[in-house]
Amino acid sequence: MPLIDDGRPWSRASWPVLKGSTLMGLILGFLAGALSHLSGNTISVNGMELSGWFGVWSLTAALGIGGFLFGLVWALVLRALGEAAKR
Repeated sequence: MPLIDDGRPWSRASWPVLKGSTLMGLILGFLAGALSHLSGNTISVNGMELSGWFGVWSLTAALGIGGFLFGLVWALVLRALGEAAKR
């Protein structure tokens, strides 16, 4: 006896997971970049120094993209679970 008869709860959960992980990536990126900027440090990417607010926004964008990709993988997993639960 399956716990979920139709796959709608799994499919519905995919969109909030994608939004939440992207938002968390953006928040973590901004916090890490802002704290680094406030402490006077620079952000180094492949030996290139990113200083000031450019470094903050670069780190925010990088972690936001990472959070989006993480959420995209989990959204696809949840959608696949939803499709499998339908059958």
